[in-house]
Amino acid sequence: MITFPNESAEYRAARETLLQKEIELRRAMEDVAVARRALPPGGLVPQDYVFDGLGPDDKPARIKLSELFSPGKDTLIVYSMMFPRHPQETRDVAT
Repeated sequence: MITFPNESAEYRAARETLLQKEIELRRAMEDVAVARRALPPGGLVPQDYVFDGLGPDDKPARIKLSELFSPGKDTLIVYSMMFPRHPQETRDVAT
């Protein structure tokens, strides 16, 4: 067992309690992951959704979901990086 210098018995007990909760959480997360992987495939998307994005000329454009796929491919990977908004931003935040 790893201990910290000059830790109190109260601190050690709290750390042990926290460790047990972390172990329980990890097990619960794995149970959820197993259930997620066991889900059957979802339904087909009923329409060709349209998104606002940038066209090849870097100007605003409407882009269909089907246009995001490479020819002959049926899988799309989306990588999104979320950055904090500017403090003076007044628009609603999408959730």
